[in-house]
Amino acid sequence: MSTETVATNQESGTGQSHRLRGLVTLVAGIVLAAAVVFAITAGTGAIWHKVTGTTSAPTASATVGTPAASVVQVKLEINAPPLGGVKGSDGLIHDAFVPGTFTMKVGTTYDVTIYNYDTQSHSWMAPDFNVSAVAPAGSATSPTITHFTIKPTKAGTFQWFCPLPCDKWAMAHNGYMRGYVTVVA
Repeated sequence: MSTETVATNQESGTGQSHRLRGLVTLVAGIVLAAAVVFAITAGTGAIWHKVTGTTSAPTASATVGTPAASVVQVKLEINAPPLGGVKGSDGLIHDAFVPGTFTMKVGTTYDVTIYNYDTQSHSWMAPDFNVSAVAPAGSATSPTITHFTIKPTKAGTFQWFCPLPCDKWAMAHNGYMRGYVTVVA
């Protein structure tokens, strides 16, 4: 092997080494950028949204239940198994809060618990109740749990909706990613 051949092999090895380091740096940068985006969105959600707690794995189940120390439990589920959503009038399964419409009473305190079985985050916003809660992504076997309270002060019918972009059809139809709370005196 001549001296010229050895020098050429060493140079190509150095070039490959630089390319490998560049690739590793690029991958590390992408991972870091993804972590920063996740941290910003999670942090913003925690600050901006009025949520009193989030854990994983459900512990109770009751829709609009009976009062316990004058607090009524309300259970909302997002994309619960086995369907992972609700069948729409178009015949397809869509993202949905269940129940999508329910009744509350003026002056009663409600502890609302959202179980999110979907693999993406959703939110429950009702400006008339001053509530904007994010339900972080969960899974069919391990939903996230989000709590917030509502104490209606006036009777009427009030709209809630999910402002986080998800299923366009569901966001445009009541009983899916939007609905109503009827408050009675």
